[in-house]
Amino acid sequence: MARKNITDRFLRSLKPAPKGTRYEVFDTVIPNFGVRVTDKGKRSYFLLGRYPGSSNPTRRTIGEYPAMELAPARTTAREWLELLGKRIDPQQALIEESREQAKLETAKNERAFETVLDRFIKTRRRDGIRKVDDDERDFNRECVPVWRGKPVEEITMADILAVVQAIHDRGASRQALNMAQKIGTFLNWCADDELIPASPYRPKRVKIAIGERQSRDRVLTDQEIRAFWLASADLGEVYRDVYRVLLLTGQRLNDIARASWSEIDLEKETLTIPADRFKSDRDHVVPLTPDVMAIIKAVKRWKKCPWVFSLDGVGAVTMGDKVKGRLDAKMLEALRKATGNPDAIIAPWVNHDLRRTVRTRLSELDVLDEIAEIVIGHMPTKLNRTYNHSERLRVKLEALTKWEGALREIVKEKTSK
Repeated sequence: MARKNITDRFLRSLKPAPKGTRYEVFDTVIPNFGVRVTDKGKRSYFLLGRYPGSSNPTRRTIGEYPAMELAPARTTAREWLELLGKRIDPQQALIEESREQAKLETAKNERAFETVLDRFIKTRRRDGIRKVDDDERDFNRECVPVWRGKPVEEITMADILAVVQAIHDRGASRQALNMAQKIGTFLNWCADDELIPASPYRPKRVKIAIGERQSRDRVLTDQEIRAFWLASADLGEVYRDVYRVLLLTGQRLNDIARASWSEIDLEKETLTIPADRFKSDRDHVVPLTPDVMAIIKAVKRWKKCPWVFSLDGVGAVTMGDKVKGRLDAKMLEALRKATGNPDAIIAPWVNHDLRRTVRTRLSELDVLDEIAEIVIGHMPTKLNRTYNHSERLRVKLEALTKWEGALREIVKEKTSK
């Protein structure tokens, strides 16, 4: 039985055994640890020992050289000797370790951010939480790419600030604050579900980092409305139509962009936004003025497409940031041309400001506040909702017709095509 202080240099120098045979060299450092060499030159580490279930000493392979280096092979041999001293089978121990590791991996995957987020969204959708689809899109866009695979218990306030700060740095401060609140709600849910001991979210840290939410009061001026109308014409027919209907009706962006033909009554000239899409306990009926009807009747109808506004005949149009950016650039160009001032600027505004603009203009046209509120779909008091189920279509149509006439005067062109 040859013994040798096995080294990497010695392993490299080993020659193949004579044909049809093999030989072994035992280590002088670790008892019963050695290397076996075949006639093909294959070199394998082994440990000779009395393994549980066997009355005689047997050899078990630890690994092959050079795939397994000498140092880890020696470490494994020492661990096996220790286990054998406790009458534990190393292979069984390895199986148990693998099982435990698999359990840990499964538990880790179950607590991964994207997995827990999926449960969170499904729970909120089940409970009828308003704007859950928007929340899902925001989380998938802002958080999942950064936190994918991260256990929820490892999410820290520093992680939250990194996400929020990135949104703030691209000029979307209000969205940054909204996202921070959504993350806080998610983490509170995780704490309530005992996935984490407590939420790490600290609103004060967010306020210190990016400031507090400023209430929006942006209303477009006549010049800006005129520039908006001209600019929308350069976006393509679908984007133009959605933006113009938004300004004519004062409805929410997705209530128009995701309108389906089943919600349009061409005979009654109404759009009925169903309760489940309007996120309320009742449908919202919008009377359609002549200019809106002209837009809708001119829309390209795709075969078998349920959506009124679609770019490809498959899905509803998406009014994303790129479209809004193009609109802003075209508006600035139109305003500078109209005013003759190459340095003219347009203060930042968001799509929702169109809704505020319509609401403000209705008041300026002496439309009663009660009527103006129901025109744009603000919910009446609970008592009113319980006992008054009138759609008030006549007065809503009168109000929107007033606004349509005023808008025509502002843009100085007929809105029908």
